[in-house]
Amino acid sequence: MKVKLINWTSDAKNVLIFTKNTRLMDDEDAYEKIKDWTEEEKQAELDYMLNTIKSSWEFVDYIFDIRGVSRAFTHQFVRTRQGSYAQQSMRTVNMNDFDYVTNDYFVGRDYQRIIYEDAMSEIKEYYKTLIDAGVPEEDARGILPTNICTNIVAKFTLRTLHEMAKSRLSPRAQGEYREVFQKMIDAVIEVHPWAEPFLIPTEWATPSMAKPLNTWEEEISKDIKENKNVRKKQIDY
Repeated sequence: MKVKLINWTSDAKNVLIFTKNTRLMDDEDAYEKIKDWTEEEKQAELDYMLNTIKSSWEFVDYIFDIRGVSRAFTHQFVRTRQGSYAQQSMRTVNMNDFDYVTNDYFVGRDYQRIIYEDAMSEIKEYYKTLIDAGVPEEDARGILPTNICTNIVAKFTLRTLHEMAKSRLSPRAQGEYREVFQKMIDAVIEVHPWAEPFLIPTEWATPSMAKPLNTWEEEISKDIKENKNVRKKQIDY
């Protein structure tokens, strides 16, 4: 996968501070005055903004070019309503040579990986056969796999990225989603180092999201065992 930040709000720090202070400053040249603030004054304002109403954060935008990700990922990705998206079409693009994502589950599981890869090869052959038989791409695409690779362009505000970070950086998030989103955050911080506190979660969307994956696995395993014990008692009774 490749994640590239291709555009962002110019002069974002000053825009952010200006929109926050619009309700307090009546000067026509307030924006120019804020530009003249010292870096210490600006940082103090940013620190203050972290714990206030976030509406001003919506004036700062980031546009990402994301390539080589699965449609399973983008199906989740576009559920974030406060975003704009442009995605590669399978309706008009011939997907004869499609690539696909192999999830981390298959690492070290050779038998399962072979089954998975064989299935992908079969789908590719059947898709090509359909196209060669004159079936339009928009109809042949019905057999393409969910993990087929795709490209998507996405735009989010700073506020939306902040909210997404509280769930998508969680250990509970899908591995591919977590990896893509971390690359997005890294790209933003590279151009706007001051934005890091806005994008690194100090809290999760729900308390349970803070639990590491092994804790979840232990709890699930415990639940399964308890349910089996209950069922066994019922049978014995």
